[in-house]
Amino acid sequence: MTTETENPVSQQGLYRYHDVIGLLSPAGPGFSGPVAVTTGPDGMLYVASRANPNQQEGVRVSRCTKDGDFLGQFGTWGEEPGEFIWVTSIAFSPADEVYVADENTHRISIFEKDGDGGRRFSRSIGEHGSGPGQIDRPSGLAFGPNGNLYVVDTMNHRVQMLTPEGGFLSQWGEIGSGQGQFSMPWGIAIDQAGDVYITDWRNDRVQKFDSEGRFLMAFGGSGDGEGQFNRPNGIAVDSQGDIYVCDWMNDRVQVFGQDGAFKDILIGHGGMSKWARTFLNASPEIERKLELAVQNIEPKRRFYRPVAVHVDNDGLVYVADCYRHRVQIYQKLQV
Repeated sequence: MTTETENPVSQQGLYRYHDVIGLLSPAGPGFSGPVAVTTGPDGMLYVASRANPNQQEGVRVSRCTKDGDFLGQFGTWGEEPGEFIWVTSIAFSPADEVYVADENTHRISIFEKDGDGGRRFSRSIGEHGSGPGQIDRPSGLAFGPNGNLYVVDTMNHRVQMLTPEGGFLSQWGEIGSGQGQFSMPWGIAIDQAGDVYITDWRNDRVQKFDSEGRFLMAFGGSGDGEGQFNRPNGIAVDSQGDIYVCDWMNDRVQVFGQDGAFKDILIGHGGMSKWARTFLNASPEIERKLELAVQNIEPKRRFYRPVAVHVDNDGLVYVADCYRHRVQIYQKLQV
């Protein structure tokens, strides 16, 4: 059985497949339905697993190196303080606290450092509702250059700006398909200028606003062609202004320039992760069964419902490949 893959390039040749981290696991080295990925101030990778109702123990935030060395995890399934049910997003505050959004409990849990790189629950913000500072199924989280927290308030079809303590500052958006309107918005990214990008999920587009919520531009449309979307969710902007959008139902990540013009597509090229190799080395009978299986392995390299994307300062692009329980990594070739 072929366990490694060459490092192919993306559709337009602007990115090269770099590595993969992952293994389906309810605890320890592995993920279970990863839905959020980011790097922390410590340079480590943080991945939130949503799991499923039949695997509640799989809900957690994992911490590992960019090379796939497992370092620990925090959080667990539940509705008590410090627990979450349907995690959607994670973000680091300027004070190095981890904010975790939960669309089931309609709140954001905050974790502080507890030494040795670990995290302990500190407090939570938010309550269910539609008033200022209240939220209905929060999804994307991001901190702006101003230090304030931007929350994608999905079922209220708006974006709210809060203080790190949860104090209401401002909001924009309402249900609809016009400029500045949303239909179940999901992801958020903020560029170095403070401009805000929102994936407008059911409108199959991306909208861009300034830091105060004034509409600047939109791009996209329904379909599977270049520049079109079928339920976009995760989004990121790199230091050069390129925009990365997880195209959920089209099983791909599209890349756009600052003006919203299409640039490239990532489709997934995953090989075998370090965690998977360790598992198979300890379970040779399983590997023998895999070698005997008649299957087309090529489709399994591809993304299957990518849901989140993050770009670090080295031009590495991390994609949470949700239904494959892994994070695929690409290298931008011109940083």
